[in-house]
Amino acid sequence: MQQWLGRPLSGSAPNVSVNLLAPDQMRGPRVNQLDLRIGKVLRLGRQRATVSVDMFNALNADTVLTYNQAYTAPTATAGSNWLVPNSVLTARTAKITVQYDF
Repeated sequence: MQQWLGRPLSGSAPNVSVNLLAPDQMRGPRVNQLDLRIGKVLRLGRQRATVSVDMFNALNADTVLTYNQAYTAPTATAGSNWLVPNSVLTARTAKITVQYDF
């Protein structure tokens, strides 16, 4: 901006961050995640095989983990991005595992 104005912006005053809310005044919902593991051991003489299924986030919750904490004043062309989710809990995932011991 200085190159177009020919002077420092706001009389060379630096930008200042101001807390609008007290710490821990606003929190997102509690994160609840259920992970399950089901397995079976199969014995074949002296050999052994373990078959298991792991399921992560079995309830398929979509809880927001992080929010955009920076507030910017809305403009005529764009609104404020305050409290827009940055990341959510990973979707339901399953993993099948086979372990063979001989």
